[in-house]
Amino acid sequence: MPGDLVGKPDSIVRDALGKIIYQDYQEGETPTQSESFVCDECGKPFVVEPVISYKVKKEDEALDFSDPYSSLID
Repeated sequence: MPGDLVGKPDSIVRDALGKIIYQDYQEGETPTQSESFVCDECGKPFVVEPVISYKVKKEDEALDFSDPYSSLID
């Protein structure tokens, strides 16, 4: 389940740049790095370990709001 993959942090400590340097989880809510199952068909046990990847692409220039901008209102 997605919630089991990320867990439910109770408290998070960040440095000045916003990077997480410490996190504490509620008891029983730590992230699950692997899960064991038994096949319904053959009855053999197996382990599932998630692999997360992201695809990144450049955003359209019309949607780039990184430069400060103000409009004149009459």
